[in-house]
Parts: sequence; C-alpha cells; structure tokens
Amino acid sequence: MLSSITYRPVIKSEQSKAIELWQTVFEPKEDGYFERYFLSTASPSYQEGDTLGAWSDNNLLVSVVHIRRMILKSATNETFLCGVISNVVTHVEFRNQGLSRQLLMQAIEKMKQENFDLSMLGTGRSQHYLPLGWKPIKHRIEYVINTPNDNSSINYEGSWISASSFSSYDQLFEIYSINPRSYQFDRCSPLTFEHWIGWHWQQDFAYIYILPNRTGYVVINQKDGKGCDPCIAEWRAIDIDSETILLKIAATEIRRRYRRNTFLLHTFPQYTTLKLLEWDNKNLLFEQNEDIMIQNIRLPDDTFRTITAAFEAEDGKATIWPGEYF
Repeated sequence: MLSSITYRPVIKSEQSKAIELWQTVFEPKEDGYFERYFLSTASPSYQEGDTLGAWSDNNLLVSVVHIRRMILKSATNETFLCGVISNVVTHVEFRNQGLSRQLLMQAIEKMKQENFDLSMLGTGRSQHYLPLGWKPIKHRIEYVINTPNDNSSINYEGSWISASSFSSYDQLFEIYSINPRSYQFDRCSPLTFEHWIGWHWQQDFAYIYILPNRTGYVVINQKDGKGCDPCIAEWRAIDIDSETILLKIAATEIRRRYRRNTFLLHTFPQYTTLKLLEWDNKNLLFEQNEDIMIQNIRLPDDTFRTITAAFEAEDGKATIWPGEYF
C-alpha cells in the first residue's frame, strides 16, 4: 500500500532535511556542499519556497526539486529570470511513484506565477523531462588537435595558479562582466563566483592564468584523471587580441604540464577562430551535449527561439561553461 503523500514547499527550518536527502541519494560531497544552495553568498536570490518537497504520512521528506534563481544576461544587457532546476531526487523506497514528476509540474506552475522567463536544467535523464516541456540544447564542445610542429607555442609572462590556492575572484568577476557573450549567466558578485564556479574548479584540480594587463583569464584542467584529455575549461577576454593570446598560452601550458597535444575545448572562441589560432582541426570531433535542457515559461516565441538558437549556433557565441552549476 502506497504512503499518503503531501506536496508543499520546504520552509527554512526544514532545509536540513533537504540537505540530508541530497546527501543520502547523491554521491558523497564535501561538508557544506549542499548547504550552498541556501547560502546568501552562493544563492543570493534564493527565496523560501524555492525548494519543493514531497512528504510521506510520517512527515518524512522523500522527494525534492530545487529551483535556483539565476539571471541570463544578453550582450545588449537584457536580463531574463531563469529557473535552473537542480537536485531532483527521490528516496530509493519511494521511486517510480511519480513524485518528482508531480514536483516538477508544481515547479513549472510556480515559475509561471512568479514571472520567470525560462527554465534550464542539466541531466543525464533527458527522457524524464521531455514530457514536461524541457527540450535539449545541442550545445557543442570540440576536441581540438594542435598543430604537430607546435607553431602556437609562445613565451608568456605571469604564472599559473592552482584553483585550490586562488583568491582573486574579484578580478575574474570584473573580466567576466566585460563584453559578455550573446547570452551568459550573470554570476552576480565575486562571492557568488567564488562559491560556485571556484568550488568546481577546485574539485577539478584546475589551474588559472590571468593576463598581466587583466584583459582576460583562462582555466585548464584534467577533470577525469591522467588518462583523459586535458581541457581548456573556461576563458573570458575583453577583445580578440586578449582571447587569441590566452588560448595559445593555454595550449602551450597543456603541452608542458600534461605532455599532450590533444585537448578538449569547451565552446567556440568568442572573437577569433580555430584557423587564426593555427590549430589543426582536420581531425576535429563534435560532441553534441544534450544533457542541457531548456523550457519557455513566458517569453514571446521569437525571443525564446533567438535564445535557444544562440546556444546551438555553430559559432558558439552563447555558452554555458562547465563550471555553471545546475
């Protein structure tokens, strides 16, 4: 016999129950990881009630859907309130009863009532969300093979800093906010930058380089271990000259640090091209990442199509960096 289920928001005094459920079901995380979803420094726009819960008849929280309030910002300074669906989880003894589906439908209704513009999520189970209106964004990431004669190797000033010892997030935030891509997430403040993106870089054993004139930064890592391709995980620059030199510096450092000529480049450059970088792309492989999904909540259809097309465009002018957390 199925338990009686009550659906209602998780109030502030019950947030520890949501954290406990996330810790029980998801793979172990460091202390304080899930608490970030409620911290003003990490989730400054969070409102009580943005976490929706299904409760059994003995007041046990058995399923949760969390809505992160994030701002999608355009290069023309338009802003869109985006409900980022996170930490969708159901206790193992209560699965296959439609609990998370019911919570997701309630999340959609909540976003409609509170004038969210659109919703995004990251998932490995796209089929669970398709019937509810989310559609995959075919976001492109590229394997780039460097030129074998190392023509793009360059000498450069400055040094790479391990993410675990990095502290100058205010500098990165300033660079990130200048000349944004056609669409990118607003990281709100240096503190938010540090709490979310910085945490992921630390977990991925990343290294950060800032141009001496502070016109750009780049991040490299080898996320899945020594046997995997290194990655240029993220970069931001204010102009084509800064971007070009940043990407060449990163390629040089990957060869030096990892002894590899093959690496993963997340999204296309904003200003330059692979040809101008003198990178050999004859063996370029395109991976369509369909784990990122999007749903229109209240935007005009043409505006929503423009946003979706920008993320799917071959020139990669809009992007979701791997460090953007869902």
